[in-house]
Amino acid sequence: MSDFVVSALKYRPSTFRDVVGQEALTTTLLNAIKEDKLSHAYLFCGPRGVGKTSCARIFAKTINCEHRTPEGEACNECSECIAANEQRSYNIFELDAASNNSVDDIRNLIDQVYIAPTTGKYRVYIIDEVHMLSSSAFNAFLKTLEEPPAHAIFILATTEKQKVLPTIISRCQVYDFRRITSDDIARHLEYVAQDKGVKADKEALQLIALSADGGMRDALSMFDQIAGFGNGSVTVEGVRKNLSLLDEDGYFSLLDYITRGNHNKVLQLVDNFLRRGYDTDVVMRGFSNFLRNLLVARTKDTIALVEAPESIKERLSKVSTALKPGLIWNYLKISTAFGSKYKSSSERRLALEVALLHMCELSPTSELKSPAEVAETTTPPKQAQAAPPPAQSQSTTPQPQQASPQQAAPQQSAPQQVAPQQAAPQQVVPQQAALQQSARQPQWSAPQQPQPQQPAPQQVPPQAPPYHQPSGAAPQQSAQSRYGFSLSTGRRTADQGQQTVAPSANQPKRNNPFTEEQLKGAWTTYRQQPGVDRLIAGAMKDHPPVFTPPYSLEMKVYSETEKAEMEKVSDQLLQYLRDSLSNDFLTISFPVVNDPRELGPTTPTEKYDYFVKKNKWVERLAEDLDLKPYS
Repeated sequence: MSDFVVSALKYRPSTFRDVVGQEALTTTLLNAIKEDKLSHAYLFCGPRGVGKTSCARIFAKTINCEHRTPEGEACNECSECIAANEQRSYNIFELDAASNNSVDDIRNLIDQVYIAPTTGKYRVYIIDEVHMLSSSAFNAFLKTLEEPPAHAIFILATTEKQKVLPTIISRCQVYDFRRITSDDIARHLEYVAQDKGVKADKEALQLIALSADGGMRDALSMFDQIAGFGNGSVTVEGVRKNLSLLDEDGYFSLLDYITRGNHNKVLQLVDNFLRRGYDTDVVMRGFSNFLRNLLVARTKDTIALVEAPESIKERLSKVSTALKPGLIWNYLKISTAFGSKYKSSSERRLALEVALLHMCELSPTSELKSPAEVAETTTPPKQAQAAPPPAQSQSTTPQPQQASPQQAAPQQSAPQQVAPQQAAPQQVVPQQAALQQSARQPQWSAPQQPQPQQPAPQQVPPQAPPYHQPSGAAPQQSAQSRYGFSLSTGRRTADQGQQTVAPSANQPKRNNPFTEEQLKGAWTTYRQQPGVDRLIAGAMKDHPPVFTPPYSLEMKVYSETEKAEMEKVSDQLLQYLRDSLSNDFLTISFPVVNDPRELGPTTPTEKYDYFVKKNKWVERLAEDLDLKPYS
């Protein structure tokens, strides 16, 4: 049989001084022992591997120690300490509540509580994973926990405090164990490596500490695994291979391709990650943490919040100063949104690639931009000369006093449009803002747009994306304006804009003919949109419109309340119907009519009469049993 003992057991603390990362709790317990102010019940709660059970055993051993040190620690030399270290003490009882969670198990424990100790002063009962006890077991334990014998002390340990009954918590002194910091874990691993004669890189130990997520037991288990892989040495390469950690160089390369908008390189790098065995979730979670560290490492005041080796901190600090914090923040929002939708996605690789390509799209040089964005940012002067008459009216909106000459001589107006752009190129954004304002309220003149040319007003919908775009540079536009629909509701941006923008007085009104089938189709499409209230959609389904030529629509309702609710959305509904049917002369009204539906019986007498009409034996039964309708 081998004498090898895993590090998690071999280096388990035997005194409060050996406990790592819980100085406040160990000091409190030591002071209570020295002053002989012990409670009858304690509750140790916290994450896994932080020392809850170890502190419970040390506490049980120390209070029965025959020769304590001046600091209050156990001597580890007396018979009580030796028996406790060898786990054969008769004064320490441990119960695993995960496998002994019934009422009978607790009753057996209660029967043992009243037996006084033969040696020592106290009997300590450690119940591990106490949250696994059933409700019946908790209730059976309440009385004994509240008033135990003087020699009995209970220590309850749990990783899920919220599952313990409040009546149990109120009877205990609660000690919350915190996660152990990565620096404390790395220092303890360095001590273990020196004691075992293992050659370990400092950076490798820091990576193990970060991967342990605050648990010393997990860190020691990882240390043994990697030391076995390296044949007695712990290296950075061994840590990354055994713990499936992506190299930081991969994240720096991925960020470089994203900021340059090189989506082809991004896809190739993702494929390389997956071929090396990294899961898509691991890649994105690691990249999210990388972006967080990148944002935090911008200043000297916050770089201390980055838990990483010093070499990585220096690289993060240099890269972060070259990027705008707003851009890093947008990347981080995309990556965290991926995490919330990852579990529900059936195509997880596709979800990862879409999220990264969305980041690439934020780059000014990206080829993934929508055509509208490219047209706004890269429109050459020649396009302004060949623009149609509506575009000329928009370009003259910032200078209304020159509107008439431009309409009279459109060919001479082209040089006037090019000159301001060449003289003041830095004013491109204000010009775009002015064009967006003009797109909201287009001014059409009657001579240039005769009545037969009805396709001209259909040029307004392409102006809807600029209307919804936020102010600022084009790369910072929202996904709704970029793609033409909302990612949360699924509604088209153009439809939403058309519902709120009324036609101008100078714009020629549309008067296209339509059929009742087209009207019903537009009516159904509106009420089936995700953003429509369910009550409104139900009313529209129950009350189809009645069309009276040439332009009148009636939706008959049965109450004033229903009418008031429909009038709240009447403007949006009417504008939607006008845009769908290309007819601006439509009108809609909501007359209140009597409900034609027959009301059922309401009072007991009415109900009795109703059933008598349905079945004559009901009246016979009522007479035999001497029953009458309750009033």
